[in-house]
Amino acid sequence: MTVAQTFAPRGLLRWSQEAPAGVSQLITAALALAAPVTYGVISGHLVHGSFAALGAMATLVSPAPGVRAAALRSAGVALVVTAAGYLGSAAGGRGWTTAAVVVGLAAVAAVLGGFNRWMADATTRFSCFTVIATGFGRVDDPVEVAQWFALGAAWAVVLTLIASALSRDQNSVAARPSYRSLWRRWRRILRTIDGWRYPLQLTVCLATAEVIGALWHQSKAYWIALTVVIVVRRSGGSLPRAVERCAGTCAGVLIGGTLILWVPPSWAIVAVVTVLGGVRPLLKARNYAAYATVMTPLLVMLLDLGRTPSLSTVGYRLLDTVVGCLIALLPILVRKKAVNVG
Repeated sequence: MTVAQTFAPRGLLRWSQEAPAGVSQLITAALALAAPVTYGVISGHLVHGSFAALGAMATLVSPAPGVRAAALRSAGVALVVTAAGYLGSAAGGRGWTTAAVVVGLAAVAAVLGGFNRWMADATTRFSCFTVIATGFGRVDDPVEVAQWFALGAAWAVVLTLIASALSRDQNSVAARPSYRSLWRRWRRILRTIDGWRYPLQLTVCLATAEVIGALWHQSKAYWIALTVVIVVRRSGGSLPRAVERCAGTCAGVLIGGTLILWVPPSWAIVAVVTVLGGVRPLLKARNYAAYATVMTPLLVMLLDLGRTPSLSTVGYRLLDTVVGCLIALLPILVRKKAVNVG
C-alpha cells in the first residue's frame, strides 16, 4: 500500500466485519458516562462530574467471561486510572517539571506494558489520562481530583461486573499463562531491539511534544502530547492505522469544539455524552477513525464541562492536534521509506 492509498478517503471508510458489541456493552458504556455528568448537572458541581466521568471513561473495559476475572481486571485498571488522575493533576501547570514528569512516567509505563496484554492496555490508559490530568493546570488539591476519578472508576467497575454477570459466556474463560512464563517472555523481549521500539518511539515523540508545548505558551498545548499518546501505539506501527487515528482525532476536535461553542443546555449535554459514550464500543470494533471521531468530542465536552471556551481555544486545540499527529506520524513514515528503499 502506497502513502497516497493510505491517505485516500476509501481507506478511512473501511468498515470491519468483526462481530459488533453486544447491546449490554453499549448500555454499559452509555451509563458509565451518563451518571457522572447527570450528577454534575443536578448538583451544580460540573467540574466534579467531569472528573468522575473521565475516571469512568478510562476504567471501563469490555465485559469478561467470569465475574472474578472481570473484577480483577477492572479493579486493577481503576487503581491505575486513579493514580493517573493524582499524578497528572499534581504535576500540571509546572512548565518543564510537568514535561519531565509526563515523559518519565510514560517511558516507564511503556516498558512495563510489554509484560502482557492487560499491562499494555492499562499502561496506555495511564499515560493518556496522566496527560489529560496535566491539562487541569496547577491544582490546589490533587487528592480531590484523584477521589473523583476513583468514584467514576468505581462506577465503571460496578457496571462491568453487572455486564459480566449477565454474560452468556460464563464457562468460556480461557486459560492464562503463568506469571513466571510471562516474566521470562518479557525479559526475552527486552533483550531485542523490537522490544524497545515502542518505548523509544513514544518517549522521543512525547518529549518532542512536551518541548513544543512548553515553549508554545498557550493553555491547550497539552493536546500535542495527548495526540501523540493516542496515535503512537504498541501494535500500531502501520501507517493506515495511524492515519485513521489522526483523521478521527482532528475531526473529533472540530465536532467537539462546535458542540461546546454552541453552549448546549444541560439536558442536551447529558444526552450527547450518553449517545456518544454508548456507541464507542461499536465503532471501536468496526472503524477506528469513526471511534476516534467520537472519543475526541467526548473528551472535549468533559474537559470543558462548565466552561465556555472561545473560538481561539478551539483553533489552538485543533492546531495542537495536527502538530501532535505530525510528530507521531514522522517515525512511521521514515521507517516505511527505509523499508521500501532497502
